[in-house]
Amino acid sequence: MPTALTAPLHPEVLAMLEAQRLAGARPRSELTVEETRAAMLAGRKWQLAPVDCPVRDAVANGVPVRLYGPESAQALLYAHGGRFFSGDLASHDWPLRMLANASRRRICAVDYRLAPEHRHPAAIDDVLSAGRWLAGQADQLITGGDSAGGYLAALASLTLRPMWQLLIYPMLDPECGSASYKEFWKGPWPSGEDMKRGWDLYGGAAVTAESGSFPRTLVITAGTDPLRDEALDFAAGLRKNGVKVEAHHYADMHHGFFTQTTLSRSRELIALVAAELARS
Repeated sequence: MPTALTAPLHPEVLAMLEAQRLAGARPRSELTVEETRAAMLAGRKWQLAPVDCPVRDAVANGVPVRLYGPESAQALLYAHGGRFFSGDLASHDWPLRMLANASRRRICAVDYRLAPEHRHPAAIDDVLSAGRWLAGQADQLITGGDSAGGYLAALASLTLRPMWQLLIYPMLDPECGSASYKEFWKGPWPSGEDMKRGWDLYGGAAVTAESGSFPRTLVITAGTDPLRDEALDFAAGLRKNGVKVEAHHYADMHHGFFTQTTLSRSRELIALVAAELARS
């Protein structure tokens, strides 16, 4: 992919990275599984305080879920990121409250089982179980997720047949061999080797544009992201197959910025997704 896809990191991101450096943050590749999970939760310091939003926990076909927002005819089934072995309802709680308020749509976050305790297909089995439950609560279903959750959302779309799917810098290919993987193998953050670790712990096969019949797709990519090229290639493949694709590229952003709502670009992205949900 051309280097023009990468811009200098946004000043807000540079300030965040410097604050982490001064605080003595270790590279993610050096963290244990439990340390990684703790770091994911500690990342809430880069999120805005929660807004007032209807929230309730439920169990969907045996899978814990958290429901946000008002009752609505359309509902977003959301799978969180975290490289398959970190992240949970808490790590994405505040951004999803913001998204539900802005869109006035129901969001169902899935607390799927994590690797390495639960390897593939545990996570996708949980997402599908929750999705089937949610489909009975709403007239129209949308699938979505970020990072590892983007992979689960795309895979779930092949079974659940949603109206459209939201893929935020999705992990799609366990080969980890794209040009952007090589470019960002050592960072700036998170790195390509961090992503590969997730695949090694979880397992699973690649999702490509030829994996099945996909719905209309909104794809979000970031410039300094090891996953950038596989997401762009997936979007190009979908278009070639006649799927309507809307793609938005944030050249000065990094992987993970969706949940870091203290960043202006994160809030811009949430506004973009909220407007699309509101139009559904």
